[in-house]
Amino acid sequence: MQSNTVDRNRVFPTCEVFMKPPKELVVECPVCKAKTAHQVLGGRVEGKKRIVLRSSAKCCSCGHIHAVEVVEEKSINVPIIVSWMEKSIRSTVALYPSEEIKVGDEIYLNDERLLVTSMESSHRRPATAKASELSAIWAKKFTKVRLKVSLDFRGKVLAKELLAVPEEEFIIGDIFEIDGRDAVITSIRIGTKTVRKGSAVARDIVRIYAKGIRR
Repeated sequence: MQSNTVDRNRVFPTCEVFMKPPKELVVECPVCKAKTAHQVLGGRVEGKKRIVLRSSAKCCSCGHIHAVEVVEEKSINVPIIVSWMEKSIRSTVALYPSEEIKVGDEIYLNDERLLVTSMESSHRRPATAKASELSAIWAKKFTKVRLKVSLDFRGKVLAKELLAVPEEEFIIGDIFEIDGRDAVITSIRIGTKTVRKGSAVARDIVRIYAKGIRR
């Protein structure tokens, strides 16, 4: 029997695994050697700690029919506290027990992009841990990030904020508008250094320094 094991990528919805097998999954075909979509021809799903699908499948690329065995861990719900602006909400996120989570990782909750900021495991705050070891995850919404801006306007420095998508690029010398004022970026703080040439993406920026101008 040809056996194909697929982990990490979920090939069937969690809510359906004990009711019926999926209609389609992605595995490697032993004939054309392509890791491609297969039509599931019957089979069954079983297992407690691990979800196992045993079935015949038809390769959508070459039409070859072969036996497959797909093994996937059963997900667990880990408590998560999600913050945005001054608000926080409590929820749970489905993760595989052996999945390694790190501070700084991006994860998704109900299609919402999140950034892991802290974790708790056995009353410690580890930088890395398996999902099964975690008692809580702290994260912030990462659809947009808040950027601090120090704006020099006519000799007075004003504290401002910008919202930007994490991948948005800011270039020194660029002109932008903030609170109805035009300003030019003079330098950018990234980590522990300040750069005065080039550019940086929003996710890496600690602070933007700018000067008010008249067009």
